[in-house]
Amino acid sequence: MKKFENIQAITFDVGNTLLRPYPSVGVVMSEVLQRFGHEIPATTLDREMGAFNRYYTAEYNKDDSFWAEEARQREMWINGFAQVCRSVGIERDLDAISQACYDEFDVSGRWKLFEGVEATLAELQKRGYRMGIISNWGVGLAELLDDIGVGQYFETVTASAAAGVHKPMPHAFYVTLDAMGVLPDEAVHVGDHLTADVEGSAAIGMHPVLVRYKGYEDPTAGGDWIKQVPVITKFPQLLDLL
Repeated sequence: MKKFENIQAITFDVGNTLLRPYPSVGVVMSEVLQRFGHEIPATTLDREMGAFNRYYTAEYNKDDSFWAEEARQREMWINGFAQVCRSVGIERDLDAISQACYDEFDVSGRWKLFEGVEATLAELQKRGYRMGIISNWGVGLAELLDDIGVGQYFETVTASAAAGVHKPMPHAFYVTLDAMGVLPDEAVHVGDHLTADVEGSAAIGMHPVLVRYKGYEDPTAGGDWIKQVPVITKFPQLLDLL
């Protein structure tokens, strides 16, 4: 891989870049459903996550600005969980179940770092790189990262709902770069989403890196973009680019 030059800072997306749902969305939903008297295996729910993904993609393509408001984010997630429930034939207690699923992912125990993330962040810090977060996420993101044990690596955390602006809008990137006093061409942005992360950061002159973990790939991130930007399939591969 060709190495970047004159890089001062690295910014990161969070979901499907640093963190993944733990043990899986299906496991969490299965546990919640049991509380309401529904016995649906986690494997079944994981297979039915396509219902959630189709709903999310339609909402995102229609108007992605829901990421900039906490209440609209919450509504999107709750509706997405409801779509999965309906796909397995659940209608009873649907609102309460969907809200309970949403609440589960508001705590650190339901998230886990991808392999190699913490060691790589520590090495980047040792090498003197400044680091920040730019993520389409709720207002509790900074606290979540602290609870997981990686908050100390980041000078600034820009969560879309807290900042009132979302990726791929330029201001979502500028607010973080300005906070660190770094120019766009001095910064790398690492994320999994083609539109929000790759196109958004490239549009202001940052250097994007696309993350494609097996099983967590953005299905839209293919074609010419794979040839144009560095792609990593394991987080420590980021070190090879710097």
